Amino acid sequence: MFATSLALWVIAILLLLSWLHLQERVTEQCRRAIRPQIERLIIENRWMEHHARGAVAFEALWDRELVRLHRAHLSRPLRAVVRFRGFRRLVSAEFASILPAEVASWTFLDRVSASQAHYEALMLRCLKAAGWRLNYQDQDHFVLLRARTRVVVCLHWADRDVACLPISDVAAAAERAGSTTACVMTNGRFSGAARAMAEEQNVLALHCSQIDLLLPRDKSTVAHRTARGTGFRLAA
Repeated sequence: MFATSLALWVIAILLLLSWLHLQERVTEQCRRAIRPQIERLIIENRWMEHHARGAVAFEALWDRELVRLHRAHLSRPLRAVVRFRGFRRLVSAEFASILPAEVASWTFLDRVSASQAHYEALMLRCLKAAGWRLNYQDQDHFVLLRARTRVVVCLHWADRDVACLPISDVAAAAERAGSTTACVMTNGRFSGAARAMAEEQNVLALHCSQIDLLLPRDKSTVAHRTARGTGFRLAA
């Protein structure tokens, strides 16, 4: 009898240790998956909080985004190991590890931009500081040069999700300019349909904090065309 009870206790302890080990491994897997996305998540979190109609609406939007991430990074069996509340605490802990100065630098343009014109002026200054030169302006699009690389950028100020129209417009403008790189750079965030169209049309869909990702595509994939335009100087 004693031996049976002892065996059951040992089995129970081993099962508990196995469960804790599995939970630790799955949590670390989640942490590794979230870390590369932390900048985007903080930006989206601040953007939702700024534009939501009250605290309740913000919490609902943010929970919806976390539910999507929870399902995307964990299979159904693993979601039983790390439940949604634990996943939410994990994301909050990753947020807490980011320095306030980093968050401020990522969200600066979103906080100070109050209109399309103001946003464009600020972004042009930032692009100039990053080494880009304005070659000419094609309607609402800016044709930029750096080290013989030409890109066409749409600077889109938004107070709601960015839809598909800016994506298709900048792709057409890039074709007119003979550029291998088209980009929509916004202070907001892209809708799911806009991100899918950007992927399909090979358009960069960037937040305004991601100027360093404004890189040219492989030049062998798109034929060059020459285009003329009047010269404009970047905003001072």
